[in-house]
Amino acid sequence: MNKVKWLADNEKSVLVNNFEKRGWVRGTSDDEDWNFFWTSVHTTRCIFNLDSGIRLNDDQIINHFPNHYELTRKDLLVKNIKRYRKELEKENSPLMEKDDNCRYIHMDFIPVTYILPADYNIFVEEFRKNPTSTWIMKPNAKGKKCVSYSLYIAVPLVHVVVY
Repeated sequence: MNKVKWLADNEKSVLVNNFEKRGWVRGTSDDEDWNFFWTSVHTTRCIFNLDSGIRLNDDQIINHFPNHYELTRKDLLVKNIKRYRKELEKENSPLMEKDDNCRYIHMDFIPVTYILPADYNIFVEEFRKNPTSTWIMKPNAKGKKCVSYSLYIAVPLVHVVVY
């Protein structure tokens, strides 16, 4: 059995030590027959862009993929799931089956989500219908130098207005 050949675009000791501990072999930047490539988001975008035409082989994996934020950012994940639901509805897919209360049977796995400020009025309407509900808010970190992973529990509407 061949040893795994790895590449990395940085020299983080935790990575190198783990790869070496597994007996993996380090490749060079000229190698095309690597198996595992630890890349930064920037490197991934540069290497695997549409213009380069470079694609992974069946035996190659990387730790990032182009446009990964479409799944890892909660607001974009919701947007993409909603888009997928619409496509399935157009195709009359059995996955879009609903119960007697008009709720999806198979595709009802994400909570009701509002992206503020765009959905603010819709959110306020729902908030007022259910004043005792608890709402979880995750602020968007756009334009901030340090990313905040804080979640806020918003019970009175005034807490939402702040953001």
